[in-house]
Amino acid sequence: MKRIKSDKIILEDRILDGYVYFEDGIITDVTTEERPADEVFDMTGYYVSPGFIDIHTHGGGGADFLDGTVEAFRTAAELHARHGVTTLIPTATSGELEATFALNDAFEAAAADNPNGADMPGLHLEGPYFAYGQRGAQDPRHLRNPEPEEYNQI
Repeated sequence: MKRIKSDKIILEDRILDGYVYFEDGIITDVTTEERPADEVFDMTGYYVSPGFIDIHTHGGGGADFLDGTVEAFRTAAELHARHGVTTLIPTATSGELEATFALNDAFEAAAADNPNGADMPGLHLEGPYFAYGQRGAQDPRHLRNPEPEEYNQI
């Protein structure tokens, strides 16, 4: 059992001066009661918070998911993890079909072997099936009508 001591543990309804107990990466208790632990982390003066979840991000740390490389996914995931994000959903704007396949392959490889980054449980593809007037920042060259033979491949 491990213990974190902090006077700034963020809970849903208040900030607690107390202890977070965890084992095998799982929180087992948050309490004001001090109990024995095998390892102790004194974080007094620092906030202890649940991990953040980012559901829409295009990259980070100088990397863009549209780069379509394993390194881009890992770089961004590691940057987000250093800033408290435990889970993120990489987001990519519309592109050519082959680029989308390459992006997906890079994502799958990075998500499977990402020891230092935020968890990436899925990939968010923005488009390419947008009405021209609702495209937002999407490159209009990559917009197209949905065709089952294409989106089923994706």
